[in-house]
Amino acid sequence: MKKLSLESRKNSTPLIIPVFVMNSGCPHRCVYCNQKITAGNFPPEITKEFLDAEVHSYLSWKKDKQRNVEIAFYGGSFTGMDFAYQEKLLSWAYSFIQKGLVHSIRISTRPDCISEDNISVLKNFNVTTIEIGAQSFIDDVLQSAQRGHDAAAIVRSMTILKDHGFRTGLHLMAGLPKDSKEGFIYSLDKTVELRPDTVRINPVIVFRGTTLAEDFRKGNYKPLELDETVELCRLAWQKLSAAGIRVIRIGLQTTPEMEKDGAVLAGPLHPALGTLVLSSVFYDHTMKLLEKVSPEAKELHFNLSEPDISNFRGLNNMNISAIKKLYPRTKIIVRSIEGQKRGAISVSADSMGSFTVEIPGWGR
Repeated sequence: MKKLSLESRKNSTPLIIPVFVMNSGCPHRCVYCNQKITAGNFPPEITKEFLDAEVHSYLSWKKDKQRNVEIAFYGGSFTGMDFAYQEKLLSWAYSFIQKGLVHSIRISTRPDCISEDNISVLKNFNVTTIEIGAQSFIDDVLQSAQRGHDAAAIVRSMTILKDHGFRTGLHLMAGLPKDSKEGFIYSLDKTVELRPDTVRINPVIVFRGTTLAEDFRKGNYKPLELDETVELCRLAWQKLSAAGIRVIRIGLQTTPEMEKDGAVLAGPLHPALGTLVLSSVFYDHTMKLLEKVSPEAKELHFNLSEPDISNFRGLNNMNISAIKKLYPRTKIIVRSIEGQKRGAISVSADSMGSFTVEIPGWGR
């Protein structure tokens, strides 16, 4: 089968089939990590039978026949695993590419496990996207989290991957021990400099059975509050999106293990964190727009693209409620307008005319 080029796939969002290799290749455990809780029910070692069943399960309910499909090896440090195990997993996944059922493979790994030596094997099996667990660009924060690498390793790995034409992703964490708002913003600025294709942002959650859980119990670690988390993630989304970098995930996907009593000790775990953040983005820009509108306006007419209405309103209409507090005697009307640009918010009030603000990077 002819391999698909990155150019032919760059404008489509693939169906990702996640396979977690459960800490395989990790030289040690980071202070926040408990993959038995975060990844769900995956075996300690992936067999061909298990991989085949996972892939066929996802393919069986795939409705969009034109949508590209990727098998993604998450959860461990793929390029840090035993080489024979890497080759087995890649060859089993590649067999679906040869059959025309899957288009490519993506992996996640540590920055210090990327070198010129393991690049050619990944290319041979059509690995096109490599996500790097960066977490932070501050060495003290990385050391406190027991990552086992420094910020320079992140830069080196990204340079190698870009030089070899891979699509790249970075994982960042908000609320790490010894980090701060200023430190997180510094990490965002360094991320913008490296220009990954995508970024995932996860706030730190305190899980049972981790080093961080012990620090939390002793009072040596305080996780972010939910409102702090939304604020930091909003800043991250705005900074990265304005730079042309897609934020593809905010917050952990909830697993049944997370919902069990005692699994989560503390932290800003929320089933709709991404929605809260995107609604916050809209609210932030709406407030800038309303600086031009008198609080005595009789009516406010907001015009948006239909797909943007829910984010504009916010979860449970929280944004509308906040606007009503600022304009208690004003009638608020929200309408979808055909042809309205995604990320554009327009407001008209009485005889003041219309004002518009656009959210940079929205809809990428």
